[in-house]
Amino acid sequence: MKRKKLELTLTIVLYFAAALLSGCFAIAILSVFSKLSPVFLKENLLVSALFPLLTAEILAMAFTLYDGRYAFQRLGMLPCVIKAIKSTVVMAGIWAGILLIEKNSITESRYFFVTVMLLNIIFLTFGLYYVQKYTIDRFHRTDSATICAILSTRDRAPYITDLLKKDWSKRIEAVALLGEDIDREKAETEPERIDHIPVVADGEDFVSWVREHAIDEAFIYVDHLDDTVVTEAVSELEQMGIPVTMNLPSVERLKNRLESLFDEQYTPKIEKELDYNGYVPVLTMGPPVQKMRYMALKRVMDILGGIVGCVFALVFYVFVGLAIKLDSPGPILFAQERIGKNGRKFKIYKFRSMYQDAEERKKALMAQNEMNGLMFKMKDDPRITRVGKFIRKTSIDEFPQFFNVLKGDMSLVGTRPPTVGEFKEYSNYHKRRLSMKPGITGMWQVSGRSDITDFEEVVRLDCSYIDNWSFWLDIKILFKTVAVVLKHDGAG
Repeated sequence: MKRKKLELTLTIVLYFAAALLSGCFAIAILSVFSKLSPVFLKENLLVSALFPLLTAEILAMAFTLYDGRYAFQRLGMLPCVIKAIKSTVVMAGIWAGILLIEKNSITESRYFFVTVMLLNIIFLTFGLYYVQKYTIDRFHRTDSATICAILSTRDRAPYITDLLKKDWSKRIEAVALLGEDIDREKAETEPERIDHIPVVADGEDFVSWVREHAIDEAFIYVDHLDDTVVTEAVSELEQMGIPVTMNLPSVERLKNRLESLFDEQYTPKIEKELDYNGYVPVLTMGPPVQKMRYMALKRVMDILGGIVGCVFALVFYVFVGLAIKLDSPGPILFAQERIGKNGRKFKIYKFRSMYQDAEERKKALMAQNEMNGLMFKMKDDPRITRVGKFIRKTSIDEFPQFFNVLKGDMSLVGTRPPTVGEFKEYSNYHKRRLSMKPGITGMWQVSGRSDITDFEEVVRLDCSYIDNWSFWLDIKILFKTVAVVLKHDGAG
């Protein structure tokens, strides 16, 4: 927590300072070269120039510094340049909006606007690079660092010291070894070292050593928490007011067993969260949980896209519906029960592209199935009507599904919803592809669906989409879908 607060505070100061310096230096440089307009110079520069700039920077930080994006990392100069450019572009857009709304006189001096942007990129790039580098390399040596002591076993101690060294806000002062007899006097003068950290005590003397030294936080990593020495140590450290962080051995063992049981073909991405249910500590494990704001954005996009798609579907209904009726007997729309998110059943709608007895004829055609696994696909499928071939090739048959999107049964982007028969044959791994709403388009559809003949590859692509989902991934898939449809790639 301390590290996050420091990172956020330092980053805000850095961004704010870069904007302020950029504004001041731009005024100084442009004044020397007489590039500032008379109208601009007549105004109060603090009010008309710097205040809107700093306001824009504050708003830009709100957009760019979230979800840990302020975390310090060992970045090279190029990533810092890219990060600075992205932030400056956001700031420029907000600043321009503020100036236009205010009808600010700064618009009379475009040199100032451009110069500030260029200087901000320079100041922010070097600031990000050197502040992060200096902080990561030096902070743990300062008096402000969190001084830590570790109680662990000899075999686990190197692992935990290596882990804690990755946190630049902490300084590891000492290690105590559980189950060993350490001579305290000898340890003071000629200590053994583990990963360059002195071994100062054993489990019995750990608390007394902590009592005599400046320690901010204790870390206990052991194989069993029911050890009397560990229990007493935690009790006494809590009495001293020293925070204690402990591993949960049973959870570690469960995690290792689960990883050994997963299929070699696919290891699901699992998020783990420790919490309390009342007074009972609990561990929650499951697929990645998406931020509410991103899921809200996805739903808004579904509603807007669904409305547009439904308008097209109604237009197509008039013309395509007439062609379907003239081509073969039967309804214009095809409705079928499909399986949605986590096994929910819903009715999917499409423009009918097959003869009415398609499902009955499917059994006789199973021997010609070109897909390996729990999907049916066949080139030149005799069940498809003449109009059906056209609307499938152009993906017009999919448009009624936009009504499913508006209802909330489906999303614009997701995984292909299986039939009830397919679902009944699913293994545990296959059902994972239903942990998100099914979509009109998805990862496998834009990966050349006609070329994929293995159902397991479809599942792999769908699971990859679920594990790595982001709002921008949906946008990318939608653009790819448009390109695929226009080129008629993978249709059929």
